[in-house]
Amino acid sequence: MSLLLAGLVVAGTSGALMIGRWLARRRDQANELAGAAGDDKDAPTKDADEARAQAEVEAEAPARDDGESPAEAERKDKADPPAARTKKGAARVQLEGFVCQLGDVLMRITGEEAWLAGGVVLSEEIPVAVLFVAPDAVHDCVIYVRARPRDCLLWLEPLDPSAVLVGGEPPSSVEHGGIRFERTRRLPLRPRRIGVGAPDVGDAVVVAEYASAGAERLLVLKANSGVVRAYRGLELERGSYEVIASGDTTLES
Repeated sequence: MSLLLAGLVVAGTSGALMIGRWLARRRDQANELAGAAGDDKDAPTKDADEARAQAEVEAEAPARDDGESPAEAERKDKADPPAARTKKGAARVQLEGFVCQLGDVLMRITGEEAWLAGGVVLSEEIPVAVLFVAPDAVHDCVIYVRARPRDCLLWLEPLDPSAVLVGGEPPSSVEHGGIRFERTRRLPLRPRRIGVGAPDVGDAVVVAEYASAGAERLLVLKANSGVVRAYRGLELERGSYEVIASGDTTLES
């Protein structure tokens, strides 16, 4: 009898343990399911919050003139920083101390016009002169401008360099077309091309300015590479030309 009771007790105990383990497994499975369901519930809430935050950021972003999306604008800004770009695609830099800027239009009282599309900035420690090119003029011309206080400028046309310079340094005097020109300035300068259509004069250049007894002027640029460019034209006083400023003053460094 005692053996029978002992067997029943043992069987009961084993059954209780099995039932307890089964219940524990069920409880763990239920907790796992509940956790998964909770994650699914949280996921849409997180997405909604992120969408709302993104919408707020985009709403606070400055509006763009070209109607580009912020993502597209960011992509373009990384590829081409806005500091080096304008709506016309050119870089934007202001030249201080000159009567005109790249993009301006010059009009002479005789009716000729020149749109300053490109040029070469000539510098020592700071820019001292600019040779602008105007390819849209009736005749190709260049405008040579020195820094203020000089308000006059040179309205020039390209000239065959061999007509004024055979070799070596720019001479102290030149005769061309029956007119004698005396050299008034000779400066070694550093060139930097800007805009479009500017001539390539290397990374160092000697600039020689020549004046006649009248208003005729000559300009010679000799690059350290040996390339020589020459121009001839007239000096215009401030009252003989007008500057029509560009809406966007643009420069390319």
